[in-house]
Amino acid sequence: MSIKVNDQIIPSWAIERQAQSLYEQVARGMPGKPREVIQLAAMDLAKERMIDQSLMAQESNRRKYQIDPEEVNKGMKRWMRENGGKKAIEKTKHPAIKDREDLRREILAQLRYNRLLEEESSCDKPTDQEAKEYYDNRPDLFTSEEMVSASHILKKASSDEEFKAAEEQIQAIRERLLGGEDFVKCVQEESDDGGNDGNLGTFGKGRMVPEFEKAAFSLDADQLSEPVKTQFGWHLIKLHEKYDPKLTPFEELKEKIIEYLHERKKDKVFESFLDGLKSEASIEEVSGI
Repeated sequence: MSIKVNDQIIPSWAIERQAQSLYEQVARGMPGKPREVIQLAAMDLAKERMIDQSLMAQESNRRKYQIDPEEVNKGMKRWMRENGGKKAIEKTKHPAIKDREDLRREILAQLRYNRLLEEESSCDKPTDQEAKEYYDNRPDLFTSEEMVSASHILKKASSDEEFKAAEEQIQAIRERLLGGEDFVKCVQEESDDGGNDGNLGTFGKGRMVPEFEKAAFSLDADQLSEPVKTQFGWHLIKLHEKYDPKLTPFEELKEKIIEYLHERKKDKVFESFLDGLKSEASIEEVSGI
């Protein structure tokens, strides 16, 4: 089914090609859904996007923006470079690009869109006070996570017998460490994961298997863990340092927050403009095209 937007027809084949190019993106947002449901959602999104593009193209043409041909040529070269070089047009799944002239029209339309977007999303930057209010209301966004730095000794195991033997070995190594032996020396001599002298670096929660994480985060600095069993075998963990969550000062983030809020504000302003175009447009499905 094709769509007529004012006097412009969006053919069904173009909508279908757009839906195909959007399929993977839509599928990522709908895990576990049947293929047919994802295809319908991709088709709906394709229709919505192409209606928006048509309205923007019509409005930008109505405003008769003058675009420098050299800017169009640069845009074409950049598109070719980013989409596979000389054979980019042959490979593309873009619904409106089948040859070089199509690409020229598409780049020209995009440059006009950009001019329209720039004009119709124009708005004042958020104030420092607005940025501070956002910062104060969302401390979770600006607080670093709790982290630790640690090293470990691992005795690998996969069968019941290996786990039993590994537990005995790791317990014996722990006794040696408590007796004063050097941790790095024991790593080098005994560990089945001795790379980087067993140093795991700094990590936050969710990076290690649950048993290991629970043990590591329960330790104090310079403390040696009890033997820890995971799917990999038996471990000893030595915690080097703990890093508590820390709120980044507002002054370090102010400009980034203002930039983020400004972009969000511009999006809302343009969405309102686009809604106005839609409310005044004639949009209908048509068959036979």
